[in-house]
Amino acid sequence: MEIHVKTVYDQRALTAMARGLRKTVRRKRSRRSHIVGWVLVVLALLFGVGDLALNPGWKGWVDLAVAAVLLMVLLTEDRVNGFFAGRKVLPGSREVETVFTDANYVAAVQNAQTRWSYESIRAIAEGREFIVLALSDRHAQIYDKGGISGGTAEELLSLLREKTGLAVTQM
Repeated sequence: MEIHVKTVYDQRALTAMARGLRKTVRRKRSRRSHIVGWVLVVLALLFGVGDLALNPGWKGWVDLAVAAVLLMVLLTEDRVNGFFAGRKVLPGSREVETVFTDANYVAAVQNAQTRWSYESIRAIAEGREFIVLALSDRHAQIYDKGGISGGTAEELLSLLREKTGLAVTQM
């Protein structure tokens, strides 16, 4: 049985990939980062409001601006990570066609093919539109459910669960 998947690594896919990593292999580190981030937002807000109440001037406004920037990054973390991941994508690697077989899976880009073993997968995540395979804390592959041919998303997930022995995390 062969399942073919065509995926375009655009901003939407890269954002979902970042979310998949955050929900699986980066879960503990992400939780700690969020706690530190929210504490810093609260402190910056308190210092900003306190500075403006006691001594109106530019220092209070700087503290409030820092709080706003931290808040924006916390709320759009996956988009930010996806943006920076997109800057590292090699030319000609935005469109990937992958063939999943019982033995392994092969990803083909414009001028290259890479054969992957199912043992290299550390975690599997599923979203509404994408399936994410986490290979390490910093590397993942994403597959568009709409680009699947020769099977269904459920069949692909079943194959991945069977070959890796991993549970699928919902995003």
